[in-house]
Amino acid sequence: MVVIGDTPHDIACARVIGARAIAVATGGYTKEELLAHEPDGLFEDFRHPERFFEWIETIR
Repeated sequence: MVVIGDTPHDIACARVIGARAIAVATGGYTKEELLAHEPDGLFEDFRHPERFFEWIETIR
């Protein structure tokens, strides 16, 4: 299971339920702020969705 979100709360949510956390810096938090919460993956946006799908393939 993967939780995708743009806040530290989304990352925490993923941890609580044992899911992978994907942070996307499209909201009110910068990449650096999101990285401080140690997501499994971090994307600036999804303008290039193939990068996300490549990442998904690495965790299978």
